[in-house]
Amino acid sequence: MALWQFEFFIIPKKNVVTNICLDNEEILSWGKQSTSIEDIDFLEKQKGWTDKISQFGKEDETCIKFIYINGLLAEISCRLDLRTLSKGMLRKILDFINKMDGMIFYENKMYSPNIEEIVELIKKSKANKFCQNPRNYFEEMFKC
Repeated sequence: MALWQFEFFIIPKKNVVTNICLDNEEILSWGKQSTSIEDIDFLEKQKGWTDKISQFGKEDETCIKFIYINGLLAEISCRLDLRTLSKGMLRKILDFINKMDGMIFYENKMYSPNIEEIVELIKKSKANKFCQNPRNYFEEMFKC
């Protein structure tokens, strides 16, 4: 993941209700639940490094990856390129998550795909701090 990317997972909303008994792998898993990757018409389909990944968008830009294990959807990850992210693109991604009946899983917490809430998360993220002032980001990181 690039420093300018805000990364999170898209999880099934049903896993939020039962997350008390689930580990992270189970929270991320879509299992036998159906998903429609055909609905992603706002990012270009890319060739993944393995046939077990369906990728939309470029690796170092905004992208969504569907990762399959034994034919089942194991997880969906999303990376937002904060250098170029527009409010329109963010809305499309959040609309897609809502259409899938999904939630956002970021730093071991779950969030609704609500634009105001996600914008606040992005503003507080390390990726945003890097994009706002790369030099200061590294100076803070290596401060003794």
